[in-house]
Amino acid sequence: MGMDVIGRSPVSSTGEYFRNNVWWWHPLWQYCELIAPDIIPRNNLGHSNDGWGLDHQASAALATRLDSAICKGHTAAYAQARETHLASLPAESCPICGGSGMRAEPPAIGPGTLTCNGCNGMGHRPNFETNYPFSVENVREFMAFLRDCGGFRIC
Repeated sequence: MGMDVIGRSPVSSTGEYFRNNVWWWHPLWQYCELIAPDIIPRNNLGHSNDGWGLDHQASAALATRLDSAICKGHTAAYAQARETHLASLPAESCPICGGSGMRAEPPAIGPGTLTCNGCNGMGHRPNFETNYPFSVENVREFMAFLRDCGGFRIC
């Protein structure tokens, strides 16, 4: 599933469309909420794709805020701190094999006689939260979209 962010009144092709899959979108939007609580309403629906969005003025203000955060090194520091946090998370027991490394015959789950394809027979896998990447470049691309979108909606 992806988040298609559509410009309301784009002034360039950059402002027409921005897309992230859900793995990339959620950390990006969390960062936007973190640095712009005065621009993004607390009860926003930015984590869903039901057409919610920001108007032209708020989009431009968010672009300016993101640009400032990137220029001041805040975004890079946030990305590094997030990577450190993700690296510190404990591995999770594999739910497919119950942590045994050997799984039941599909479609059943739990311990069995087959090497587990969910954890490569290790019995554990990286913490689920590590599936959600974040990068300065993704923030920069979203900032460029925001500058030219004339407001947006998330579909």
